[in-house]
Amino acid sequence: MSRCTRWLAAFAGLLLALPALAAAAEGPRAASSTEARLQQLESREQIRELLVAYGATLDARDFEGFGRLFTEDAEYASAGSTTRGRAAIRAQLEQVLKANPSNLPAPNFHVGLNASIQVDGDAATARSLGAYTAPDPAGGGTRLVFFVVYEDILARVDGRWLFKRRAVGSGALR
Repeated sequence: MSRCTRWLAAFAGLLLALPALAAAAEGPRAASSTEARLQQLESREQIRELLVAYGATLDARDFEGFGRLFTEDAEYASAGSTTRGRAAIRAQLEQVLKANPSNLPAPNFHVGLNASIQVDGDAATARSLGAYTAPDPAGGGTRLVFFVVYEDILARVDGRWLFKRRAVGSGALR
């Protein structure tokens, strides 16, 4: 093996070892950074599941499950008014859906889109779009009934992400 070849082999070995050397030099900081990033990703995924559960519980008319998605002191802002408290929010949405003021045919569904989530420890904010669909009585397909913007303040309570405030409308929290 020539001197140049040995030098290149040594240099290549050093390059391959650099990431491990850097991680060892950073010690616990690197591990905590990885843990923090993992916690961020897990939180974002749990919040996405919460956003899906919102529509799924309403679509299934599971009002008990729907109520459990909110903190005890949550707020729900929609149509110019704010409802406060988990039980009151649950009762309001149950009343609206059972009354069916728009006389929508079943089955009708919530569709969630384009969630943007920011997590800061045990608090988070999210902005997402939502649509509500129902069968089209004129044709056999599905029609879009309405389109909304959801702006949320979320809290991690006992390890679960919940709605602290959900505002429905356009720019409702700004």
